[in-house]
Amino acid sequence: MWAKNIVHTCMNISADENVLLITDQPMAQVRERLMAEILSANPGQVWSYILSNASRPLIEYPPMLHQLTAHVDAVMVFYASVPPEETPGRLAFWGTCRKNGTRVGYGAQIDDSILENELSADYQEIAAITHRLKERLQGKDRVQINTPLGTDLTCSIAGRDIKEDSGMIHHPGQFGNLPAGECFVAPLEDSAEGVLVVDKSFPELVVNQPVRMIFEKGRVVAIEGGAEAEELVRRIEHGEQLEHGENCRIIAELGVGTNPRARLTGKLMTDEKVMGTIHVAIGDNASPSYGGVNEAPIHIDGVVGQPTLVVDGETLIEEGRYLV
Repeated sequence: MWAKNIVHTCMNISADENVLLITDQPMAQVRERLMAEILSANPGQVWSYILSNASRPLIEYPPMLHQLTAHVDAVMVFYASVPPEETPGRLAFWGTCRKNGTRVGYGAQIDDSILENELSADYQEIAAITHRLKERLQGKDRVQINTPLGTDLTCSIAGRDIKEDSGMIHHPGQFGNLPAGECFVAPLEDSAEGVLVVDKSFPELVVNQPVRMIFEKGRVVAIEGGAEAEELVRRIEHGEQLEHGENCRIIAELGVGTNPRARLTGKLMTDEKVMGTIHVAIGDNASPSYGGVNEAPIHIDGVVGQPTLVVDGETLIEEGRYLV
């Protein structure tokens, strides 16, 4: 199911298209399954590139891969592990793909459970839910978020483009995560006011004791909680030592999960997709994928359960139940 989803439904690989598949060494069996599905679409030329364990971290993608993107229609990248040192080189490669009009599907920290759950979901359903949310958010202004644990946060999305991560990666130059399933937006950077209580997870960190984040004029001014709050502060303070570090505490993103088969695992790739949750990020949102203006060396998402989401007076989600 997952291989068909990726190749046919999500990437829409068609006859005579040229395809590049990039995997790391632990993804050997995944590579074999994906190659079989790609070939079943009667493509033109197909290239496969395997990152050896010895080559990690891959600081820069080989020039040959950058050059190859000018000759392929679609790139698929699936890794079992993603060292943080690889981020700049990977972003540079995405930029080359976008410049060359090559669509990209990207999966990070992939394992068997993600293949059988998040990547085996009904992506037509995910796309429909995500698009309905986008339609109800586009062109709106005031967002109010509340939860039973005490979240009471407002922000503005006026003038910001609503983004879809539906898994449908069909257009030239388009980038999408796989697994997918979220609708998201970059709120106005100075607009967040109130309290956000993160009770589910941060990247690589399952929350046991809820973390209270207090926002004033778009910026986190206080963080309260236990060990998870201390770890969040540590990550922020580390980022504040880097270029643009003064922007680490600014609101960056509001997202809504839309994948019915997504699970809370502590991996951002699954957690932010969970139906019945929202996530709020601080830090960087200046890339085209977000549409904001805040440059920062970090982007940290906090996943929140049982949200009530009200936009310009219309309730879209009520304690985790979708009304769209």
